[in-house]
Parts: sequence; C-alpha cells; structure tokens
Amino acid sequence: MSPDRAEPRPCDYCQSPLPRGWWRASDPAPAESESVFCCLGCKLAAEIIQEHGEAGAARSLLTRLGLSIFFSMNVMAFTMALWTTDVYEGPGQASPLLPAFHDLFRYVVLLFSLPVLYLLGLPLISNAWQSLRRGVASTDALLSLGVIAAFATSFVSVLRGAGPIYLEVGCVILVMTALGRWLEAAGRLKAGSALDALAKLLPPTVRRLRDGVEEPTPLDQIAAGDLLRILPGERFPADGRVAENAALVDEQVLTGESRPVLKERGSMVLGGTLNLDGDLVIEVTATGRDGTLARVVELVKQARLAKGRYQRLVDRISAWFFPAVAAIAVIAFAFHSWRGSFEQGLMAGLAVSLIACPCALGLATPLAVWSAIGQAASRQVLFRSGEALERLADVRAVRFDKTGTLTTGTARLEAIEVERDEDRGPAIERAAALASSSSHALSAAIVTFAAAGSSPSPLPGRGAVASVRVIPGRGVVGLYQAEEVSPAAVALGNPALMAERGLHLGPVLSDRLAAADRRGLPVTFVGWDGQVRGLFVFSEEWRQDARTVLASLGRAGVNLGILTGDSVARGRSIAKELGVDVQAGLLPEQKVEAVRLARREHGAVAMVGDGVNDAPALAASDVGIALGCGTDVSRDSASICLLGNDLARIPWSLELARRTVVVIRRNLFWAFGYNILGVLAAALGWLNPAIAALLMVASSAVVIGNSLQLRRPIAVESTPGEVGAEIRGTDPAGRREHPADVEPELAAGGVP
Repeated sequence: MSPDRAEPRPCDYCQSPLPRGWWRASDPAPAESESVFCCLGCKLAAEIIQEHGEAGAARSLLTRLGLSIFFSMNVMAFTMALWTTDVYEGPGQASPLLPAFHDLFRYVVLLFSLPVLYLLGLPLISNAWQSLRRGVASTDALLSLGVIAAFATSFVSVLRGAGPIYLEVGCVILVMTALGRWLEAAGRLKAGSALDALAKLLPPTVRRLRDGVEEPTPLDQIAAGDLLRILPGERFPADGRVAENAALVDEQVLTGESRPVLKERGSMVLGGTLNLDGDLVIEVTATGRDGTLARVVELVKQARLAKGRYQRLVDRISAWFFPAVAAIAVIAFAFHSWRGSFEQGLMAGLAVSLIACPCALGLATPLAVWSAIGQAASRQVLFRSGEALERLADVRAVRFDKTGTLTTGTARLEAIEVERDEDRGPAIERAAALASSSSHALSAAIVTFAAAGSSPSPLPGRGAVASVRVIPGRGVVGLYQAEEVSPAAVALGNPALMAERGLHLGPVLSDRLAAADRRGLPVTFVGWDGQVRGLFVFSEEWRQDARTVLASLGRAGVNLGILTGDSVARGRSIAKELGVDVQAGLLPEQKVEAVRLARREHGAVAMVGDGVNDAPALAASDVGIALGCGTDVSRDSASICLLGNDLARIPWSLELARRTVVVIRRNLFWAFGYNILGVLAAALGWLNPAIAALLMVASSAVVIGNSLQLRRPIAVESTPGEVGAEIRGTDPAGRREHPADVEPELAAGGVP
C-alpha cells in the first residue's frame, strides 16, 4: 500500500473507513453527494433512517425483517410439504391429487420467496455491485452469486415442473445475512455513542440579540461577533466571551473539573458547557468547526479512522481473505459436484461463502478501539489514534514532569520566619505592599496570604508604597509609608538583593535559611533599616490526587519517576516526600535522554507533562500525555490529551488501554479460530448453508458483545499510604500541617 495514498473516506452511516479498492485504486474518490457504505447493514440502516427518520428506523427495520421472516417460514413450511409426500397419499394407494398439490406447492414456495428476494436480496446484490464498482471484492459478492444461483436454479425447476429447488436456503441466507449486518452496524453505533452524545450537546437554536431585540436563530447561522443570551440551565452554543453579567459555569464535560467556575465580564466560555445560575450575554468568538467542542469531536473521529498495529495486521490478512475464500468455495463446489451431485456442490460452495464471512474478523479490532476511544472522550481523555491506545497498554514506565503536572504551578507560603517576634506583623504588611506590585509567583503567594488575614496578631494600619522599582532577578524595592511613621526604604527579594541594599542577616534567620536550603525550598527576604526582618519560605502546591495516582500506577506494575529542573536538594526532598525516584537539575534535552534511558531499562515509556515546555520529552516517549489541554486540543507533541488537570485520568486510561488490547486479542483469536474451523467444516460438506448463516450471525454477536464490554465503568483502586509520605499541606481531615521530615527549627516558625 503506497504511503502517499489519501485516507479512505469513512462510511456515511457508522463512520468506519471504507475498504480500499483493488483494481480501481487510482480512480477518484466518490463525489461528496454520493452516499457510500462499508457494508449492507449500514446501507439498510441509512436508507431506513433517511426514509423514516431516527424514531422510525427500528420499527421500519423490524417490519422489513419481520415480513421476510414470515415469508421465509412459509417457504420452509411448504418446502417440507414438498419433501413429505405421505400427506398426499391415502391408505395403501397414491392420491390422485399428488401431482396437482406438488406443482401447486412449488409455485407457492416461489411466490412466498419473491418478497424476501425483494426486501433483502436486492439490497445485498446492489451493495455488492457498488463495492465492485469501487474495486472492492467483498464477500457480499460471493453471497450474491450464491443467492442468485439458488433462486435462478429454483425458478427454472419450478417452471419446468422438475428439478431441485433451494428457495428455503436462499431465504434463510438473506434473513441471517441482513440480521448479521444490522448487528454489525448497531455495534459500531453503540461503540461511538459517547462521542455522539458529546456532539449533541450544542442546542439547535439560540437567542441572538440584534439592536437589543432577541430573536430565535438556528445555530448554523451564528457568526463570530454575534451577541447571544444564555439563560440559567442552558448550554453555551459556541465559544465566546462574557459581555454582560456573571454566572457560575459547569465545565466538567470538557475539562473534567467538577467545581463550578465563576465567569464574569470578559471571561471566556466554551461551547457545550453549562450555565448554572446567571442570565448571560456572550459575544461569540468561534463557531462550527472552529469551536472547542467541534475540535474535540473531530479529533476523536480522526482517532477512530487511524489504524493501529492490530488493525493493520487484520488488513493485511483480509487482503487475501476474499480470494482464498472464493478459491475454497469454487473447489468445494467442483469437488462435491464431481463426487456427489450439483445440489451437494452448490450447498457446499454456499456454506463456505457464508461461514467465512469476515464480519467477526473485520469487527474484532475497530469495534473495541471505537468503544474505548468513545469512553475515553466522555472522560475528557482524547486519544489521537487507536495506535496510541495500543501503545499505552504496553507502557511499563511513566515519567512525570513536576511543575504544572504533579503540582498546580502555584506557590504556597509554608513558613514565615522573623529575627524578632515583634517584626512578624510589619514584615507581612510591608512584604505584601511591595509584592502587590510584582507579578512573580512568590509575590502572588505573599499577597494571597496577607489578604486572607492569617496573621496571628493584628496588623497595624495598612500603609502605602511609593517609588516602587522592580529589579530583574533580584526583587522589588520601594518606600513604605504607614500612619505616623516616616517613609522607610523596604526591599523584598533574594539574598543578592539584601546584600546589595546593605541589609544584615541575623543568626536566627541564618539558621532558618540553612534549613530551607537543605530542603531545596525557595525563599524570599524582606528588610529595612539595615536589617533583614523576615524570611518567607515557600513550597509547591501538589495536586490533591497526585499521591493516590502514583499509588495506582505503582500497583499496576509501572516504574515511576519524576523529571524536574529543580535543584538536586529539592529533588531529594521530593523523593523523600513522595517515595518516587527523582532526577533533578535537568534541562529539556536531558529530560529526553532520561526518557530514552527509562526505555532501555524498563520498556515502553509514557511521559506526562503540560505539553508546552515538555514537548521534546513528550515527543521522545512512546506515549506522550499532555495535561490541561483545555481549548488547545491540537498539541502535536502529545499522543493523548487530557482536557483537564485530573491526574486520576492517567491510571484510568492505562487500565482502559490494557483492557482494550485484551479484548482485541480475544476477538482476533475467536475470529481466526471460527473462520479456520468453519471453512474446513463447510468445505468438507458438513454444514448446511442455513446453519452456516446462523453461525455467521452468532460469530458477529460474540465479537460485538465482547467489544461493548469496554463500555462498562472502570474502577481504578487507589489506597493512600502506599507511595511515599503524606503530601505536604493536608492531613486526612483537611487541616494544614507539617510533615515529619520538616526541619524542627523551620517548623517552629511555620504559617499557623
């Protein structure tokens, strides 16, 4: 198969890729206006839905199948009457009505079989012909030839008044084939039901505001810049920006975040999310394919069309499947016709064509992959392809980036140290005043702490700062003016800034600084009047589920490690705290080498990061997992995108991938075993075509049922305490505390 060939167009009903042609491979693709289907079941379902709508589809199909079954049962009943001549004979003598009844029943059988041929035979023959026009020789062609041969032979025999008839066999074949194809199409749709539910979140009509007047408008007529009114309880129809009012918004469908998010004027909202309690007016920024929800759905659709290694294996086998089955069917027909009769040869050829129908083989891989990808999308996990899913199942080592992945990316004020107790209040007040002029993450933590009023003693009257100057790489300086106090020059920053400003570090703060350095924690000083008055010690805020996720992955037999650019001292502290190997002081290219080393030692590696500064390591890994994709679902460096920041999705995805591969292997084992044994039995003449048709349906049902088991919930256990020590910051009751490994002298001056 040439690598530069375009991807096949998907089926218009189930969206699975169409099989490639053999002798028409260079022909142009079908016109967009021309409907194309992958199998007879999809064609029947699409025609029924087009004619009767979704609501009447099931009823219409049942009607068509019900009528066919009714007529087929009559065909079988009258055929049995033809075979049993005792009913025409009187005691000891032949009935004079025997020839008349015999001829009548032959015509009755023909009459009852014609509706079945019309309802189910013509669609089968039509689908086979369209496939041949596209260069695809499917088993529909074999079945069509067999059905045509059975009906044509029977029709001639009825007209001649002599000869075998196979109308009951043809009817049973058509009923079972249609039922099997419908099961396949229904299975594909069920596998993609999670994606379909996601795509239907957007409302069909919206309230558009024109010159202050509200008018109902179809969604497809909305353009960027339009103003829309969204009432409480309604979903946002498009991405936009809040223009009026405020509301809490549930973004769980896209980000996985269960807590409502406050959206005020100027805030961005995403299409498909839910307005909980506000009467909002939004300005549309993206619609249609440019919207976040549409891009998510499109990404999942592309993943469904991309083929993994198991599907490529099936494709290679399937390329030889039809010619092999056709050859075996012809040989069986010729052999049994020569050794027995034409009737035996025709039955053997038909049985081979039916039993070897590649339904189970064709469904074995894609149905399981689609089920898994659809389930993942409903949990805000986007796989770029089925191959990414298969690779994740093979992962034996996971490497995490720290900042923004295991941590929230924000600093937390852990301890406030002072040289003298009376300096605590002024140190917090003056540091907060200067920090409010800086955008640094450590400054934001100081401002947040001061605003919360967490000081143990009341602060004096708030002062103002003037002549504020930010010194890059050092900190912030300015003049602090409090009530009835002369202005004082205050500095907030690192030790280098304190030295430059001539601020002396006392013995108490020197000891506290040494303790923080041993743990690799970042610090900030505040000082005035020639002295460093306070020391602020910070720690990172771990994501609340980081510990349980590491425990789950460790229990799943995965080797764990953290790659960070932090200092070696900080790396040792993290390793002690989480109980996980940490490689610290790494540059981006060194993270790539660490991923390659893990692959050599353990096997396939997954790298988990934020998808931006970790792009080289994500690309170098076997499976790159990017957190917090949000609206950016097109990160090229990641094989898997998590729309939110929920780390629990990682062990869940790993378990899903492993279960999916188990299902694929089980399906393939069944499909290959069924086809090999079935073809052998049919070729030896041991199977009646009607029984072969029934077994074909049963084989498809087994594969479908096996694959749809992936729709069941996945429970990933996580028992606290199995990995590392307690994460700093919370105890089981949610109270703040210091872990046991905190230096005693530093803990003594910690944040209360």
